[in-house]
Amino acid sequence: MATHHDDDYGRTFGDVYDDWYSLDFDDGAGAVEVLARYGRDGGALELGVGTGRIAIPLAARGISVHGVDTSPDMLRRLRAKPGAQLVRTELADMTDCDLGRRFALVYSVFNSLFCVPDQRRQTACFAVAARHLAGPCGRFVVDHQIPDAVGSGSSVRHLHTGPDRFRFSVVRCDPVTQIMERQTMVVENGGVTPYRSVIRYVWPSEMDLMAAAAGLTLEDRWPGWQGGAVRPDTRRCISVYRPVVQGAP
Repeated sequence: MATHHDDDYGRTFGDVYDDWYSLDFDDGAGAVEVLARYGRDGGALELGVGTGRIAIPLAARGISVHGVDTSPDMLRRLRAKPGAQLVRTELADMTDCDLGRRFALVYSVFNSLFCVPDQRRQTACFAVAARHLAGPCGRFVVDHQIPDAVGSGSSVRHLHTGPDRFRFSVVRCDPVTQIMERQTMVVENGGVTPYRSVIRYVWPSEMDLMAAAAGLTLEDRWPGWQGGAVRPDTRRCISVYRPVVQGAP
């Protein structure tokens, strides 16, 4: 697979991200509702804040929100939005940063963790989260998809059909490294525009090990922002981690 850099996603998808993924997409409003409850007594830090899809409406709830991202393109788009002044942003690596303060909530949503396609650095994200949590009452919330029918080779996935646009992806997956390369094609006005992304998907059990290495333990897990029990056919996973308290049962 081709070389990937952390800010490639922002350069590639910055112009279309808010069009493709509005707050309504994938229950963003439900995410804001849940995250507001965790962050109301000590603020929140978003790892991979992007264009502020979640951070801005969360801050509008009265939560003190900070966000880090490695993409200048995404942060520039965040700052151009109404309400952006409510969110404090840093151009920083979510796998290796220290803002010098602690938060009631650290969160990474909508597969942001997957956009760091390296197991060692994904594990480092958990250490960064733990470093920024405000003691045993702090929580780290991670929202991600569970890959469906992962296998080696390529597959074609339909994403969207509109009156004047057709969007689909060609996905190549290596089940050994868990690296997935996606070429999304947008067919519009007789032309084709490609968008490339590279992710490393993480299974929930692997994520729990990453958390344990950072001194965190699983507190809760749901198939969506409305709660419920995770089942074998669940394709979405929201995990809530808390710091391990020494001597606690």
